[in-house]
Amino acid sequence: MTFVLCDLCGKASGWIGDQFRSFARGLVAIFFTLYAGAALADFDLEPGDNVRVTFTGLDYLSFESVIDVHGYVNLQWLGQFEAQGLSLEELEQRVRLDASGKIVKQYNNNGEIFIIQLDGDEIEISRNGYRPIIIGGDVARTGQIDYRPGVTAREAVALAGGVRSQLLTDDVTIDPIQLMRWQTAYGQAALDQAEALTRKWRVTTELLQNMNHPEPMIDDVSVSETVLADLIAEQIKIRTVNLANEAGERHFFEDAEEQAGERIAILQKQKFQLAKALAADEEEEARVISLVDRGLAPGSRIADTRRTTVLSATRLLDVDEDLAATSLVLTRLRRDREQYEQERSLRLLQERRDANLAIRESTLQMDTIAKYLAGASNEMGIDSLITDIDYTVRIYRLIEGELQAVRGDKQTRLLPGDSLEIKVEELLPEAPLTE
Repeated sequence: MTFVLCDLCGKASGWIGDQFRSFARGLVAIFFTLYAGAALADFDLEPGDNVRVTFTGLDYLSFESVIDVHGYVNLQWLGQFEAQGLSLEELEQRVRLDASGKIVKQYNNNGEIFIIQLDGDEIEISRNGYRPIIIGGDVARTGQIDYRPGVTAREAVALAGGVRSQLLTDDVTIDPIQLMRWQTAYGQAALDQAEALTRKWRVTTELLQNMNHPEPMIDDVSVSETVLADLIAEQIKIRTVNLANEAGERHFFEDAEEQAGERIAILQKQKFQLAKALAADEEEEARVISLVDRGLAPGSRIADTRRTTVLSATRLLDVDEDLAATSLVLTRLRRDREQYEQERSLRLLQERRDANLAIRESTLQMDTIAKYLAGASNEMGIDSLITDIDYTVRIYRLIEGELQAVRGDKQTRLLPGDSLEIKVEELLPEAPLTE
């Protein structure tokens, strides 16, 4: 994205200009401190919030939906769900439980129907947008402002075009160095966005086990082709290492299972031979007993044949125990392999979720900085974006279903759906102009 900036090399003279430039530096400091220190907050879902539903491996089924005024969200063929007051995780869990096993009918390009049976774990629900902030009063543009986590009342005023009142008549310009800082911050956010997009692409290829999954295009990002190519190459290296490690783990399980299977086959053959030997010994023992009973053989032979029979039975029992132990080892190996595959899938799903959060946060940051830069190029000047003119902030917030006024000032962090009323209290003081 390219921004055309006006010539801001002019300097405001006098006390007022010095004050405004000082305030400008303060605003930039606050701006960068906010992004450096604030963690991405999340809030329970409320009417006006926008959510996005995605399906692992079925990107074409993804869609967005807005929570209606009654607190319900219509998730198309998945059904309608009550969402108000729930966290994203709680809504996702409800949808997963309801959708598990559900049959979806789809058509291919030839008009042929095919059936998909959903697994609840394949469904991911993410926040795609917050209910907006409403701002009115002494600002340049009253109306809605897109909410982003951590935004303060002062930033909301700046995003609304700044303070505008008949009480204010002075215009000033801003130091170009501050514009360079904004541009640098925008470039870093664009790089973060591109890195998150390429990371999401890499994770998706591993999840789908499809190395030909389309790479991010230059139209998807705000960085150069060279930078995008470098980011993709880095993710390919990470994927190569991951695939090699996973291949090693799978090879270990395959070898161990093969050895256990061969051991079981050997033991089964031994068991068969020992069972035949035991049957022969028992038959010989019965014959000797018959001979002794008829007086055709000495009684001492019974003890010898019984010892042989007991020895054969003991050997057969030992093989049975070894066979049972080896079968248990094989069962554990198969269970451990399944657990490894499940943990791998969960790890990749969490990586993709983190990448989606990073994409959304960097995009919000880029949008905010873009509005600052756009304000800087406005022919009206940007005094409204950077001044610390005295004005009051009244915040109205929906609490337990009722709109209530809450105390706040310029540095109060806002919540989604807040309404602001800005009012300039008094004129700027007169002061002699100085060089």
